[in-house]
Amino acid sequence: MKRLRDIWHTKVNFDSFSSLISVNIEECNKLDKIFPSNMEGWFESLDNLRVSKCQSVETIFEIKDSQEKDASGGISTNLQVILLEDLPKLKELWNTNPNGILNFRKLRIIEVDSCGELRNLFPASVAKDVSNLERMSILYCEEMVEIIACQDASEAIDDPLEFPELTYVRLYDIPNIKYFYKGRYPIKCPKLKELSVNRCLKLKTFSKEISKTSEEEESFVFSAQKVSNVPPFSKFTRRKCVVNFFFLYIFSKEYKI
Repeated sequence: MKRLRDIWHTKVNFDSFSSLISVNIEECNKLDKIFPSNMEGWFESLDNLRVSKCQSVETIFEIKDSQEKDASGGISTNLQVILLEDLPKLKELWNTNPNGILNFRKLRIIEVDSCGELRNLFPASVAKDVSNLERMSILYCEEMVEIIACQDASEAIDDPLEFPELTYVRLYDIPNIKYFYKGRYPIKCPKLKELSVNRCLKLKTFSKEISKTSEEEESFVFSAQKVSNVPPFSKFTRRKCVVNFFFLYIFSKEYKI
């Protein structure tokens, strides 16, 4: 639908889409946002969102600056899977920090591919709240400089970020990324099993530092016991590529995406 500018009518009831569980938007080249600001309560049941090949989308969730923040964390969403692919104008998932307005505590999977103007994935306040996140994949995002953005100096010296369920992280061909998180402390991922970093030549945050308490102790951005050391993609053998594509196929069947 290459001329479609709006999906949702603005003059409908607050709970009009309260049973909607899946949204798949593809090749709608006039859309500039997916969820306008009047839809906060419309997607309480939404658990799967996929947006691909939309040439004008700049924002996924629009939030008004004038909206009141709730100390309890705002409206709870049920969103578990976010897949964003080939969105060349996407600048941000949220046009303003959703902290206290919307929360994404049930998010398990986020994959971003070929979103050339996206500079970061999460503000730090959202990253602290996605404790169920299991998989994160970011590919071909030329302008991205960090995964988790510190909004101000106070966030950079706060408590360590922890992703207790995160098992898989893949970063591929992000030429300008410098930091995963510019915060002061390491990121704790006690269940991390696979970390794949390829063609991210400016990335600095995976270097080790000697602890002040002991010269033998070392702290890493990801404090996980076992992380796979994946070679650059150009060095993969054909067999390894087949195995990886087979894994992705099994994963898509398991999570029904």
